[in-house]
Parts: sequence; C-alpha cells; structure tokens
Amino acid sequence: MPSRLLVVGSAGLLGRHLVALGLPGVGRADGDVTDPAARERILDRYRPDAVLFCAALADVDRCEADPAAWAVNAEAPAAWARRVPLWLVSTNYVFSGRGPHGPGEAPAPVQAYGRQKAEAEAAVRAAGGHVVRTAWLFGAGGRSLPSRLPGLLAAGPVRCVADVPVQPTFAGDVAEHLLVLPEGITHAVGSGETTWAAFARVLAVRLGFPADRVVEVPEAALGRPARRPADARLAPARLPPWTDRIDRLVPGGTVPR
Repeated sequence: MPSRLLVVGSAGLLGRHLVALGLPGVGRADGDVTDPAARERILDRYRPDAVLFCAALADVDRCEADPAAWAVNAEAPAAWARRVPLWLVSTNYVFSGRGPHGPGEAPAPVQAYGRQKAEAEAAVRAAGGHVVRTAWLFGAGGRSLPSRLPGLLAAGPVRCVADVPVQPTFAGDVAEHLLVLPEGITHAVGSGETTWAAFARVLAVRLGFPADRVVEVPEAALGRPARRPADARLAPARLPPWTDRIDRLVPGGTVPR
C-alpha cells in the first residue's frame, strides 16, 4: 500500500471524512484541479505515492449546460492519473438505470454528468488507475439531499421522490473502503434499499417531526433538467445499511463538521 496518500477534493463530504481519518487533503483554495500548473505545485508539495480523487462538479442539472463541468469531471482526473497512481471516486450515474448494476457492466449514461464520469473512468483505467463508484452519500454538513434533510425538515414540508430505489450510504464507510485502495473497479454503497421519501420520513420522526412533513412525489413531478436513471442501484452492496447510520445525521452525531 502506498505510504503517502493525498485527498484531492477535501472540501466535499467524502473528502472531509477522508481527512478526518488522518490523510492530507487539498481543496479549491489550494488550486484549480483543471489547471496543470496548480496540479504540479500540489504534487511537488505533497509528493504523494497515490491520489484519492474526490473532486467533482456533482450538480447533475448544472452539468447539462456548464462547459466547466467537462473539464472538472472528465479531463482533470484523466490528467492527474497520467501523473500519479490514482483512485477515482465515480458514480452510479454512469449507468442507464436498469439496476442493480455490477462493476463489470459497460457504462451507458443518460445525462451529461454520467457521460463525463464515464469518460473519466475510461481514461483513469487506461492510465493504470482504479475506480470506486458510490452514490447517495450522506453525512453531517454535506450538500446532498439526505445531508440537508435535517435543515429542510426544520423549515417546513419537504417533497421527496417516492418511486426511485436508492441505497443511502454513509460517507464515513466509503472513506474506510477507499483506505483499502481496492483495485480495478469496485462499488461502495450501503446494503439497505429504500426511497428518499421513506428515508426522510424515518429521519423526520427521529428529529421529532411528524412523518407527514415529508411529501411523497414521483420523480417526473420535479421537472429537473437532467434525466435521472430509473434504477441506478449498484451491486454488490457491502457497506452497512442506512438504518445503522441514520443517527449520524441527528444533531450531536459523531461525524466531521
């Protein structure tokens, strides 16, 4: 195992959990991951044996129209992988949505974000790097829907999708998986399946709100610009189930803030 690991994208939810495990990390304040000069400065400073590449523009709807998304999500990890052994954090959105999808299944993305990440995966693998796909991450302080739910529920009723299966995954468990440096293409998701509406209702009750504070809606009702896969579950699902980790979202939980 490489003795010096560097987290690129340390300001994000997963990156913060990796740094909490004792790894050095760099974020936007340390340089633009798409800038070759910034990349070389970072590599010269830290001289890592390997990089855990967590940086991404993960706003799926924004990726449909923002030219910067391709540079961050596809070109940057490819360029880094040509310079240093690299583990890329990727997404279930590289698939079309007839899950559960296995690690050996060929990507077939249905939106720009998935195409960008699929391109990055191919380039990283061609350079000798590795890919860890994950999805539906939650943890205190993150920007994802499950991470924001405590605040949203406190503000009033929350609309949540009730017709798409999800595998909520605690970011700390994915961080532990990455530390093993799994080779090839692996999947790191929680073993419990639910919907965001059901997840939100359980969380609402634990936070002292009525379950009906969560309003169930179909995915189509949200009218989002980017198409979402109908079933993007990943297999195998070996990390702990969300029911064992949901308390980490309750105030007073023991995750990095």
